This record gives sequence, C-alpha cells and structure tokens, in this order.
Amino acid sequence: MEGTSTFPLPSTTDHVRYTDGVLTLDGLALDGLVADVGTPAYVYSLDVMAAAMERARAAFAPLGGQVSYSVKVNSNQAVLARMVRLGAGFDVVSGGELSRVLAVGGDPARTTFAGVGKTDEELALAVRHDVLVNIESADECEALNRVAAALGRRVRCGIRVNPGVTVDTLAPMQTGSAKAKFGLPATEARALLDACLAGRYPQLSLLGVHMHVGSQVPEPSGMVRAAEVLLDLLEYAQQRGLDEFRRFDLGGGFPIDYGGPAVPTVEEFAAALTPLLGGRRDLDVYLEPGRSIAGPAGVLVAQVLYRKHRPGQRMLVLDTGMHHLIRPALYRTDVHRILPVLAGPSAGPTVVVGPVCESTDTFAESAELPDLAPGDLVAFMDAGAYGMVMASHYNTNRKPPEIVVENGAARVARPREQWSSLFASERP
Repeated sequence: MEGTSTFPLPSTTDHVRYTDGVLTLDGLALDGLVADVGTPAYVYSLDVMAAAMERARAAFAPLGGQVSYSVKVNSNQAVLARMVRLGAGFDVVSGGELSRVLAVGGDPARTTFAGVGKTDEELALAVRHDVLVNIESADECEALNRVAAALGRRVRCGIRVNPGVTVDTLAPMQTGSAKAKFGLPATEARALLDACLAGRYPQLSLLGVHMHVGSQVPEPSGMVRAAEVLLDLLEYAQQRGLDEFRRFDLGGGFPIDYGGPAVPTVEEFAAALTPLLGGRRDLDVYLEPGRSIAGPAGVLVAQVLYRKHRPGQRMLVLDTGMHHLIRPALYRTDVHRILPVLAGPSAGPTVVVGPVCESTDTFAESAELPDLAPGDLVAFMDAGAYGMVMASHYNTNRKPPEIVVENGAARVARPREQWSSLFASERP
C-alpha cells in the first residue's frame, strides 16, 4: 500500500511519499533515519539536488548557460562536495562561504563573490584565489583596487546592476527594485565602466554584468525586463572597446512549489529569455540557482513535545522552532507544509508552534494534521534551502544535525551540537 489521500504531495517533492503509511525520503523511512540522532534533524537527498542541477543545465543549454550553485541556501559540506563532483560553479556572498567552497575542492576560477558589504579580508581572500568579484558600489571598486594592488594582483570583476525591476514576490525577497540595497543603477554602472576605461582602477579586469531580481520570482517577465537592462550595459561596454566584456549573469530566483499556487518551471524561464538572448555570440550566459536546487530536496523532522488547547483550537508544541527554521516567522507566512511521519486521518486545523520564548515562534495557524500525541513525528517539507544556514543558538539552543541520503544510503553529515560546545570559546 502506498500513498494517502489525506496528505497529497505535489510532483515537485514526489521523492517524499508515504509507503505503507510511513513518510519516506528516497525510499527510506524518516522515523528510521532520525532514530539514532534524534529530533529535530534536517534530512537532504543529494540525488534530488543533483537532478535539479542537471535540469537547470538542460533548460539553459540552448542559451549556452553555465550553472553555479548558490551556496547561501545550503552550505553543508556534503552538499557542496556533490556539486563539485557535478562540475558546478559556485556563487558565494561571504568569506566563510568561499572558505567552505575551497575546503571541498571547488574551483575558484568558477566561483563568483557577490554581496554589498565585502570586507578587505574577504576581498583579499577572493583576490588571492582568483575568484571573480561582482562589484556592488563605487566605494567597493576603490577598495578592491587597493586590496589587489597591495597583493600585486589583477582581479576579475563583474558589475552587479540594480535593474530597477520590481517582481511580484514578497517585499523582503525583492532584490532588483530601485529601492533595494543591491547593485548599481544602470547610470552609475555606466559611469563605473567609463572610469575603468579611463584607467582609474588598473587592478580590475571587467568581464561582464550580474543581477539578481529576487527570490521566488513568480513569473519570467520580470527577469526578462531586467535582462534587457543588463544587455544595454553589456553592449555599451563592447561598443567602448571592451571586447572581453561578455559575462551575462542572470542570478537565480527560480521559484519552488511550497504547496500553494503553481509556479513556472526553470524551462519556462529559459524559454522566455530565449528571444532576447538566443543566438547571441557576444555574450556568455551564467545563472545561479539555489532554492530550486536544494529546497525540495530537504525535510526537517521534528517531534511533538506537548499538546495544548485554546478556545476552538488544537495546538502542538514541537521540539523545533524559529531558531532552526526562521523563514515562517521572518516573513509571517505559512510556506512549509507540515506532514505527519505516520499517516492518519485529519483531526482538523491545528496550530503548530515551537519552544522558543517568542510569540512569533509559530509555524502554522491551521495545519491539517492527525490527532498527534507527544513523541509523534512531523516533517516540514521543502526545507532544504534557507533552513540550517539561517539557524541560530537563540535561547542557547543547539542546532540540529544534518543527514544526507545518497544512492539509497544515509549518513550524518553534521552531528548534533553539545550544549557545552555552545559556550566553550567564551571566557568567564
């Protein structure tokens, strides 16, 4: 017997399904996977991540697109090592993320460094390893030129452009609007190009443009409009004699299905961009997906600690909370479906909360769940992206372990922390 009608799963996560009434990931029962490490615990399918990466490559292959993995969504070393074996490039936004990539053998020549607030230490790390730096301000240009000169090196660069395009996603996820802190407006980007052509930054080798319009981009037209802005800048640079100015980085933002309305596929984004970019021999297309690679591949397994009742409400208190999965509290929206690990008939809408001493530590106001009891397990779907990487030690809580499943076998990629390790480096 397989599957239940009470808890249907969309095709985006059909690797997570009920088998004989037990929720499984890649055919392995989730209750068995966490039996030794306990809960809460993150569980990822590396094979699903690899398949999503290959799907993105295939979608953009007609445009010559090269795909880098966005490290910020899930930076576990096991995940990064699988991406290395796939031959993926990497998009990083901190010196720590770059160090992780280098530690697993990631190719620095195929790694890009974005972010509005790079320190001199981070810039020096990028320069020493010949990582391409996407510049986000004129001041950063000055700093990078100074750091590179001190090291006696030239550095490969791109210009991150703020295209001034607002896509219809949550306001905190909009990174390409005119008011966003990211990138340079097109007019300032042109001025920066002119300054480089005039020899103001002799240590910098400008190779192209970069953008990122936002996360969970709901339809391709916003990305197409932003790409038109980048294309104007690229053509302007080439007309000024920068023949090597060919890099055309679209960023990421491809959406995943959290169980709500249908979202466009990566193939639909590629098809929408083809009329603009198809057949262009004067540019090299890059993209940096993250959520669409890792999100559907992961679940967060938690245990019911207590049952509580409020007027007209059933409430479950879990052993995980906003300190492990903060995005529901951060964006105040129920984005993760919560499923029982052992299938059962729905007992009606349930409030699901965590143990953290904050009223915002609430995952759902009306989750459809069975009448669960203390000790029962639940799984948060689509938790492979922006989960563990945003976890904290708030209330001096430990972060969860991370389990990876690959080729039908599971292993612990990061053990559970010990309480003593949380303050071992402190000096009373």
